Amino acid sequence: MHVLFGCLLTLIAIVFTLATIRAPFRGAPSKFDKAVNYIGYLVIVLSIATGWLLWLNPESLSLVIHGLSATAIFLYLVLHGIKHTVFKGKQVLSVLLPRNALILLSCSIALVYFCGLGIKLIVADQHLRLEVAPLSRQSHLEIDGKGDEPEWLRAKPIKLTTFGGANFLDGSSEVEIKALSNHDETFFLIRWQDPTESLEHLPLEKTSNGWQVQENGFYRFDERTYYEDKFAIMLSTTCELGGDGTVQYGDAPLAGKPRNWHGKGYHASTDGRTRDLWHWKALRTNDMYLADDNFFGPPQSVALGQRRYTAGYQPDGKESGAYVMNWCWYSPTEVTPKRIPIPSPDITERKVLDWFASETYNPQRDMAKIGEQLPSVLYRSNRFEGDRADVRARGEWRDGYWTLELVRKHQTHSPLDVELRSGVCMWVSAFDHAQIAHTRHHRAIQLRYML
Repeated sequence: MHVLFGCLLTLIAIVFTLATIRAPFRGAPSKFDKAVNYIGYLVIVLSIATGWLLWLNPESLSLVIHGLSATAIFLYLVLHGIKHTVFKGKQVLSVLLPRNALILLSCSIALVYFCGLGIKLIVADQHLRLEVAPLSRQSHLEIDGKGDEPEWLRAKPIKLTTFGGANFLDGSSEVEIKALSNHDETFFLIRWQDPTESLEHLPLEKTSNGWQVQENGFYRFDERTYYEDKFAIMLSTTCELGGDGTVQYGDAPLAGKPRNWHGKGYHASTDGRTRDLWHWKALRTNDMYLADDNFFGPPQSVALGQRRYTAGYQPDGKESGAYVMNWCWYSPTEVTPKRIPIPSPDITERKVLDWFASETYNPQRDMAKIGEQLPSVLYRSNRFEGDRADVRARGEWRDGYWTLELVRKHQTHSPLDVELRSGVCMWVSAFDHAQIAHTRHHRAIQLRYML
């Protein structure tokens, strides 16, 4: 619809320009009249030019200008209406009467043509192409978050600007993606802008009233301060707009399902199929050298007593290994920790608490001072095992950028995973110490394996 109306606005601008050249303005316009016209010319031309530039080159820097100029059109419409209503009164209505049937017919034909062109652009060329370069059997890539092997120089990168995320500068982050493949696995190298390395995750702090979770939105499941950086990749065999139909906007988008706390919506498929989701987390999974293998599926049933409903967002199954929250029951005012670190002279300050380096919390032995903190993430083991551990990954932050390497087998034989092959589409999202407020992009990235 956006592109369709962009074509319509382009058509109107062309017709208006031609009509103005053939029938120039007569009379002496007032200064207010001139000012309003110039505002209109400027914002409409800017909107059209930056809109087509974004379509032809999604990673261009014209997104902010496009948004401001498109919004300014509303100001122009108000001023334009005031100008004609105040100075011309009832004469305004005469403009709406068709005086030349031939001109009206020509404009109608042109409108149909441009609308058809807009639909064709949407249907025929809505994907970005990511070429997956081949690897020899002798090549070895270390999954260490560096991406410094010479093989990566042969991979052709694509760049795209993702937008709409919390905490990023202007809400956007430029993402660069490369891909390589051998006979069994596909490797991805992803680099994105993030001004800060964020490794906190809802720390517990001792207060005069007991232990309390440090949060700024977590009660609504929309934490934006005390959270780690993350990155997500969704894969699907189809490539439709709207995140392949998995984005359900609003506070109650699914009939018969609970409302969400933050008003943003849910991720769920409505066609009965699942989409693969790789969810890398800078604190919880990075030291596991894994990304959390999840999926978007149909909306799940509501569990009794469940406070947070996640609709179609679910983790793959696992055989063992996990992390849990280091509190018994959550309350915004006070929580009881599950475990505390075992006192040791060589203990180092960590953001994650290891089960075997900790002991059960005992309030009678709680000697922590006010202001001291505990990790909220409790490792039960050092990594996942099973279906949830299919994606190996490691990220490294340096000089305002995260570099993330991921690898997975082409075919895992899991019904919750998508086979990696030509034609599969992917979407990416970056999180800057935010729980759900991630960046996004509209056009799918389609994989093309080079033989």
